[in-house]
Amino acid sequence: MTGGRLAVLARRVWAMTRDASASLLLRPGHTLGMISGVTVAVSSALASVVIADTQQAQVNLRFDLQRSAHVVVQAQSPTPRGFSEAGLERIAALDPVGAVGELSIWKPSARVSRSVPSPVVGAPLIVADPGGLRAAGATLQAGGTTGLLRGGGRFAWVGPQLAAELGVAPAVGGASSDSQILVEGVPFSVAGVLGDTDRGFGYLGRAVVVSRPAARRALGGNGTNVRLLAQVRPGSAQAVADYAVLAADPFAELTLTDATPPDGRRLLGNVGADLRLIGAALGGFIGLVGLIAVANTLMMSVHQRRRELGLRSAMGWSRTRVGLLVLTESGAAGLVAGILGSALGLGCASVWCWSHGWTLVMPPLLPLLVLAGGTVASLVGGVIPAFRAASTSPLTAMRS
Repeated sequence: MTGGRLAVLARRVWAMTRDASASLLLRPGHTLGMISGVTVAVSSALASVVIADTQQAQVNLRFDLQRSAHVVVQAQSPTPRGFSEAGLERIAALDPVGAVGELSIWKPSARVSRSVPSPVVGAPLIVADPGGLRAAGATLQAGGTTGLLRGGGRFAWVGPQLAAELGVAPAVGGASSDSQILVEGVPFSVAGVLGDTDRGFGYLGRAVVVSRPAARRALGGNGTNVRLLAQVRPGSAQAVADYAVLAADPFAELTLTDATPPDGRRLLGNVGADLRLIGAALGGFIGLVGLIAVANTLMMSVHQRRRELGLRSAMGWSRTRVGLLVLTESGAAGLVAGILGSALGLGCASVWCWSHGWTLVMPPLLPLLVLAGGTVASLVGGVIPAFRAASTSPLTAMRS
């Protein structure tokens, strides 16, 4: 296209815009009615989307409280080797980690009894270290420190339910008759009774806990599994697990895998998608209402302006020019309504979020998208009225 043609096109567009603006200003009631309809639609659509995104952020915060607070890293096959102190120290140095250590199940149901003739009961046999017990939330209810778990002595710690069931207690003042149990026929001294845990490790309440060296020397075998447990800040489990797999087994000798219990990530994603879908659907529905309002207003305007449109035709205006006039009026009104509606919708959403103590969340390009959507909706709504206006003949004008 040459420069001359561009100049001609620019003059025509300017002339059409000027005529449409003058036509809108000559009928302020009609113009305000059309702009107000689009403004309400645009503001409602923007506010719906912004509030939906803000609610999604609040849902994220709520789900943080439901996310896993523990990391579980497990060897793919039982092995006599535990975790190195250096690897555990690297993991413990992470900011989200509160405690870390081994908490392995040596045998799901071991034969346990008193050293004196008594019934044999089945109880989980756990291999752990002090860090693993702290990560599980197990406290010491009675007896000696769990620091002895670092050695190879035949010391055992029992859960409170198992202690009450067997009638055993830690050695106090040399009274050792109540401080010994048989685990798979091997005698162990009861060094302490663990307190209850409310972090999802309730099986410790009737379990026997020994050190890995003691289990290997006294009981033999490799045990059922080798697990590392870390207590972490909710929401950071996945990142800590990825790091722990490498830090605890840098040479892949144990072939560790992340066995962390699933948190609400999938549910969170579904809820977030539903909220955004609701916001988008509501915004689209309101936009459709605005489009219908524009079409209805313009149809009434065309009906009331039959004389004017017919006279324009009689003055030499082509059908295309008459239709473009109505369509330009519609687009101009939609543009003004989009600006006002974006500001109004953002203001309403801000007040709503402020009243609920939320932090407003809004995509940077959303106001521009809503502004463009309002203009396009006005143009689409003006297509049929523009076509009807273009069909108005001078004869119709004279009869009106």
